[in-house]
Amino acid sequence: MKKITLLRHCKSDWSFDELSDHDRPLNKRGKGDLSIIGHRFNQLNFAPEVCFHSSAKRAKDTAMGVVEYMDATPTLEERSELYSFSAETFFEFIRNISDHHGDVLLVAHNPGLTDLINFLGDVRIDNLPTGGYCQYEFDVDQWSEVAEAKGEYRFIEYPKMFK
Repeated sequence: MKKITLLRHCKSDWSFDELSDHDRPLNKRGKGDLSIIGHRFNQLNFAPEVCFHSSAKRAKDTAMGVVEYMDATPTLEERSELYSFSAETFFEFIRNISDHHGDVLLVAHNPGLTDLINFLGDVRIDNLPTGGYCQYEFDVDQWSEVAEAKGEYRFIEYPKMFK
């Protein structure tokens, strides 16, 4: 069994015109949502072994911030290839995750995450909001087998649901 939770980075701050897209930090709301997500993951008994995140500042800050509030202590791994907006890139990344990881958190970007959610299972969404997360379970032994198996949709949530 393999389980993946896809988390879109929290709300970023667009007020720094001089910063590149890659270097944008979280805004006040984004920082506030970190505790909501982390505490909710605890309520769901979510304990990933590893958290892969994009190299973008907003994704890294989201990953590190959420993990701070979690009871679980996943290993944080920055991956530059996750600074992408493509479902195909994310899917290829998932298919190449080491098989010794059974429970994974992946923090990345839209529109790729929304498209990936729509591809992985039977649920269809228009947009995964900032700070939103979706979880799937796959009845497979290897991440490479995800290509042939549709995931079992577990839930989709976002911080505004808990405010």
